[in-house]
Amino acid sequence: MYQQCCIENALLKQVIYAPNQRVVLMGLKVFKDNDKKEILSKGVSFLFIRVLGLFAGYAFTYLVARFYGAEVYGLVVLGFSLFVFIGVLGRLGVDVNLVKFYSSEEKRSDKGLFYRVVLKSFFFSSTLAFILYLTRGFFANVLFEKPAVETYLIWVALAIPFWSLTLVCAGYLRAIKMNHWFAFLNNSGRFLFTILFLMVLWSIVDAPLNAIKAHTFGVIVLAILGFFLCVRHFGGISLKTESNSWHFLRAAFPMMLSTSMLVLLGWIDTFTLGIYETERNIGIYNVALKLATLTSFTLQAINSILAPKLADSFRKEKKDQFSKLIRFSTKLNFLTTLVIVILIVVSHKWILALFGSEFVAGSLILLVLCAGQLVNSFSGSVGVILQMTGHQKTYQNIVLAALLLNIILNFALIPAYGNLGAAIATASSMACRNVLAVGYLKRKLGIVSYYDFR
Repeated sequence: MYQQCCIENALLKQVIYAPNQRVVLMGLKVFKDNDKKEILSKGVSFLFIRVLGLFAGYAFTYLVARFYGAEVYGLVVLGFSLFVFIGVLGRLGVDVNLVKFYSSEEKRSDKGLFYRVVLKSFFFSSTLAFILYLTRGFFANVLFEKPAVETYLIWVALAIPFWSLTLVCAGYLRAIKMNHWFAFLNNSGRFLFTILFLMVLWSIVDAPLNAIKAHTFGVIVLAILGFFLCVRHFGGISLKTESNSWHFLRAAFPMMLSTSMLVLLGWIDTFTLGIYETERNIGIYNVALKLATLTSFTLQAINSILAPKLADSFRKEKKDQFSKLIRFSTKLNFLTTLVIVILIVVSHKWILALFGSEFVAGSLILLVLCAGQLVNSFSGSVGVILQMTGHQKTYQNIVLAALLLNIILNFALIPAYGNLGAAIATASSMACRNVLAVGYLKRKLGIVSYYDFR
């Protein structure tokens, strides 16, 4: 795998994209292109599952916010910030690299490599989870100064290795184009199972801690389901492989760094708010943040189909197909995102009020975050393009720059402006990341990833 990455890097230097080259996408002819039809058809299927997951996620937020208030929801999302970030580190970038490795059909019979990297990932994530368990008092009493969060972190630590296992399995299913299961494991199933367990726990005893307990039980069930699907597809379990799993992890490491920094970009605002703000303000901010992410689920739907296709067309040096895929996906994503942003802007106060009157205070926060998401959709799938063409280290550096900017802005603006400062920091760093990536793709590689209104 390490040699394959070196080959892909060398190939990319030989690819020349003429700046004036135009690819005309004409009306119904779009549907004669198999790749575009697959992006639309499977993207719609993915979109449906994403909508289902989105509904489940918002239902969970609504139930916790309505029955327990913004303070309890703030404690839950503060625990989620550690859950998501540590989970990314525990996966070691395996989930992303599996997409590249198994996008090649001749490698899909190599089940030994999959199980070897699954074991390594599960062990490492379990180690990190145990460290969190041992240091939960520090996070609760010293860093956040919120003693109530300590009990929540126990359940967070228990869920981490199972979440890592879930997403590693989802990465393999994504590579073999089982995108409906990838979508379910990656998003929908987590909160669907959480709500089911929440109902069960509520029937036994009504306690605020039910929210985080239900989440842990839901993640465990989801991990078992994901692993079962992979075992069934492989036809059994075997550790025999001709591939070197350590070389695979070495190639995956830059992807882990990029992904972890990207996740930290999405959660550093909540983490910093945990230091400076009350549980109530954290809860209000994160409801606004969840609503703003309504604009990004189209991009995720497209990327689920686009990633293996870009890797495959790049490896086979199909330059025209590569360019068409990027242009078509960017246009589709930007136009759908624009519609969603307009709908949110028009009705944002009414939407926020559904979670409780106290959440209307997040109106301006929601608008600022939507502006950042619009820039994100305009830029195109820059992260996927860089990672699937062997430029994961460049993407890692771009994300690092945006992360540093985000950290600086969060610690500079949150003490003075609170939730609004966090929103400005998040939107600004998001725009910075996308502008840098778009510029690199255009200047260095001649790839136009952004929507050029053609």
